[in-house]
Parts: sequence; C-alpha cells; structure tokens
Amino acid sequence: MIKLNTNYIEKYNQNIDNAKISNIKEKLSSSYPMTDWINIDKTISEEELNNILKIKETILNDNPDIFIVIGIGGSFLGAKAIIDCLSPYFKKNKPEIIFAGTTLSSKYLSELLEYIKGKNIYVNVISKSGNTLEPKIAFDLIEDYLKKNYSDYQKRIIVTTDKEIGSLKEKANIEGYATLDVPKNIGGRFSCLSAVGLLPVAISGIDIKMLLNGARNGIEYLDEAFTYASIRYNIEKDNRVVELITTYEENQESFGKWVSQLFGESQGKDKKGILPIPNIFTSNLHSLGQYLQEGRKIAFETVIKVNKSEDIKTINYGSSLHNLNNMVVEKVCIAHEEGDTSSLIIEIDEMSEYTLGELIYFFYLTAAIGGYLLEINPFDQPGVERYKELVNRELKNL
Repeated sequence: MIKLNTNYIEKYNQNIDNAKISNIKEKLSSSYPMTDWINIDKTISEEELNNILKIKETILNDNPDIFIVIGIGGSFLGAKAIIDCLSPYFKKNKPEIIFAGTTLSSKYLSELLEYIKGKNIYVNVISKSGNTLEPKIAFDLIEDYLKKNYSDYQKRIIVTTDKEIGSLKEKANIEGYATLDVPKNIGGRFSCLSAVGLLPVAISGIDIKMLLNGARNGIEYLDEAFTYASIRYNIEKDNRVVELITTYEENQESFGKWVSQLFGESQGKDKKGILPIPNIFTSNLHSLGQYLQEGRKIAFETVIKVNKSEDIKTINYGSSLHNLNNMVVEKVCIAHEEGDTSSLIIEIDEMSEYTLGELIYFFYLTAAIGGYLLEINPFDQPGVERYKELVNRELKNL
C-alpha cells in the first residue's frame, strides 16, 4: 500500500485541467516512445525472466565470493537501491555484491583489483553501447584480470547490452559471453525492473518475481502519482526549487539517490524542474534539518515513511524504537511546516519486495507525469549527452 499524507501541503494540491490529464494519460500508453516500462510484461518478458533465473542458479551453484556489477547511472542505481533496501545491515550472504564503473576513481579500482585476488568472481557489465567511459574503463581492467587468472573466464562474464548492435555486443559475440538485453524502448533510469537491474537483484537473494508483482500493482496508484506530480508542479511555481528526498533508514540512502536521478534527469531541462537531493534523517537533522527550519525558503521535502519494520524495545522511553522513529518523522514535519518548509509523507506498509516494486512504479509514474506537466520530454537527457561529447572529443587528443 502507498498512501500520500498531504496534510502539510494542501495549498499546493491544485487541480490540473482535465483535458491536460487526459492528454498525459494518453502519452502514458505503451505505444509512445520510451514507455515500455508502463507494461511490466514489456519491461521483462517471461522468457527473459526465466533466463535471468537460470543464469542466477548457474552462478550460485559455483558458490561465488563476489559478484561485480559494472555500470553507471541507470545501469546500476536502481539495482543498488533495491539490494540496499531489502538486505540486512550486518549479515552478509554470499556472494558479496560490489559495484564498479560508477566513477573514475583510480583508488577505488586499484583497491578493487587487489581485493578480488584469489576469490571466486563473476561479473555483470551493463551498458547499452559499451562505450560509456566509466564502465568501459572498469570492464577493460576487470576483464583483463579475469583473462589472466581464470581459464574459464568466459563463463564468469554476463553482458547486458543492446540486443543487436554496439561494441559490447560485438565483444560478447566474439568471446562467447552470456548476454541479456537492454530494452530498446526504456531509458536507463526507468530500467531497474528489466534485465538491466534484475540479474544483480536476483543474485543478491531477493525475490524478483514478487518485486515485479508489486510493480504490476503500481498502476493502481496512478491517481496518487498525479497528485504528487501536481504538488511538485505547483510548489515549483512558488519558487520551492529544491526537494529533499528524505528517508529515516540508512539502507534507503541509495533509493533516495535513485529517485534523485529519476527526477533530475527526467525533469531538469529547459531551465525547469526541481533539484532533488537525497537526504537521511535523523542523521542530517542538525545540518540540513536546521536549514529547512530556518534557512532560505527554497526547499520542501518528500519523506518516505515505513509503517512496520523489524523492531526493538527501548530501555527508557516507553516505546519501541521503530515507533519512536516514526513519531520523530511526524514531529519533524510539523516543526518544518512551522518554519514554512512543507513536507509530504509517502507511507508504505513495510519494506518488502512487493511494496518496493509498487513504490518504484509509483515514482516512475510521477517522473513521467511531472515531465509532461512541465511540457518537456521526460525520457531524453541532452545535458548528459553534452558532457559526454566534450569528454570524447578530448579523449581523441590523448
């Protein structure tokens, strides 16, 4: 269940013209470009799902120590968000999931290559073209390590890339690597419920069928998504141009980063859109919380509240710790509202595969609807392409 608590910002929940809503709903049909994510059966077919589960079983039967996921942006953030949200803090099951190709840090990659020595390793490299700089550098180095240290290196590499073209597809064909397909009609930031995200999630032990079942039910929250998108649309008109995506659980930080990419890349165009920032409370209450309370009135917050969780009794406070945490959620929102910073609470029953699938789909809908309300294309990213052009031009001079 997803519930919007709009008590704090009713003044921004203004109705959108019915004709505009009808037009947006038409654009959300899966016949439009880059909208196959709307239909989960187009996002991932039964055949693809079974192939992912088969690859998972083959890998896990070899009892690997480490599974390395190589990708950047939408090629890793969604999978990492799901894994972090649904994994325990301290009990780490094998294999250890490690992400690479997310930065150009030489320190990280050199230490990673040292760390994996002597371990049983499998790799999933994810890139539509194979030419994106960060994952290409990481994959070149890790593939070279595998070739030098494993006679069976081919079986240890799974490539998720374009079905037909691209340098990574060509390499996979030459080397005989197993492949999964990056969907053609889904952008990277909308792809975590496709083969792009599902293999790493499955390897981590998460039930991907239940995750997908939750996403299928996410369309039930279309009205709530329109409400949330219209609130963001109207609050931006009030010059509240910064949104803190706030969670009260450390293992949900990656989810906040994924939402920030989804909103930022989908709506930050034509000098429009809200700047989304992932935020963890109560950790940041003495920093960002202070700013929200008494700083410039340029921000608002969206709070993800989990109603039920594994719990523990406190010693001196007459409440379980999770109930205490959620009491703080409510009181912080009241305090911020008194300081003229609006808060919107998105409540879910619990953090499970099913509810997380619903929540992911809900944010998909909101990102797309919000882009259409701004009269921009929520599925392109010309600003990202521009920095790549400049980097690639310089690389030719090296």
